[in-house]
Amino acid sequence: MTDATFLLLINCAIGLTFAAAFLAISRRSSVRLGRWCAAAFACAAATVLIEALAPDIPSVRLASTLSFGSLMAAVFFIAAGMLRHYRPDSRLGWPGAAVLLSVAFTGLAGVDLPRGGWAQALTYQLPFGAMLAFAAGTVLRHSPGRAVDLVLAGVLGLCALQFAAKAVLIPLDGADNGVRDYLTSAYARYSQTAGSILSLMLGVALLALVVTEVIAEATGRLERDGLSGVLTRTAFLERAERLADTAPPGSDIGLLICDLDHFKAINDRFGHSAGDEVIRRFGAVLASCAGPADLCGRIGGEEFCLLMPAADAASLLRVAQRLREATEHLSWPGLPPGHRVTTSLGATLAASGEPLATALRRADMALYRAKAEGRNRVQLADV
Repeated sequence: MTDATFLLLINCAIGLTFAAAFLAISRRSSVRLGRWCAAAFACAAATVLIEALAPDIPSVRLASTLSFGSLMAAVFFIAAGMLRHYRPDSRLGWPGAAVLLSVAFTGLAGVDLPRGGWAQALTYQLPFGAMLAFAAGTVLRHSPGRAVDLVLAGVLGLCALQFAAKAVLIPLDGADNGVRDYLTSAYARYSQTAGSILSLMLGVALLALVVTEVIAEATGRLERDGLSGVLTRTAFLERAERLADTAPPGSDIGLLICDLDHFKAINDRFGHSAGDEVIRRFGAVLASCAGPADLCGRIGGEEFCLLMPAADAASLLRVAQRLREATEHLSWPGLPPGHRVTTSLGATLAASGEPLATALRRADMALYRAKAEGRNRVQLADV
């Protein structure tokens, strides 16, 4: 067994191990990136297996085409996975297929060119580098800039540079004399050693990203109230405290506390399933009235809270009235036709630096006044 063959087997084992790990993670999570990564590493493992078996494949052209095709598939799955993960609204579709086919045909053209020359090296190697550079650029442009994203972009960039280096190294060394002579060449030892290192780096970087997203997904589920879909009391208060602590000087935070009127009577008359449906639909209405930067939480049985960063009295009351009216005019499955559900709201503005607990107590007192004055109304607290 040559040194290159041994390195090929190591790379095959690395690819299969990462493919199995990503597949196992993706089966227990909705993070779809793991499936793209599993497919990529499975194709990478197939590539090195084909190269190891190349001397036994009857046709040199067939061996070269299979090797190129499987590696191109691996690189494509990485690039497509990055695009779908960081830009989930994107569609690969016909444009993606056209790009892939053009890149693939460019590389396949290199299969029939004279071995060891610049034309063959560039047309064969650079398509891989271009796809990986695209993947790195996607991460840099569209990621939230976390450390795990930046590390991944750097590793993808190194992988792209490796293919560019191979395109230069082959003609300079006269290294590539054909796929069947590959296993006995010094170039194979370099290529597979670099491949082992970069495969491990890329696998670990991708695994770190997938695990980060899985943890974020699990944390998000724990922070969401299972019935209403908004934040739980604990999650809401923790995030609200962070927002209050980091509010710019001179800016106010708007707080609304909402309480569903006569909710106990709904449970008593129509059953808890009807009450649950009221909670579920009100949570959806609250979320629809909130802005993208606002926080919504269920802080009690039928009590909810909305936090608006950088609010003023006019915008706070406008949202409160919209929420009150939307609740009043909504239809409620499980309740008799025409049965209205209303909500009372207490509103207040918290000045920068004011303890959140103080503002919440003030909003709560305003809510009690709204209840006392007849319900289905908004009461702004005196500051």
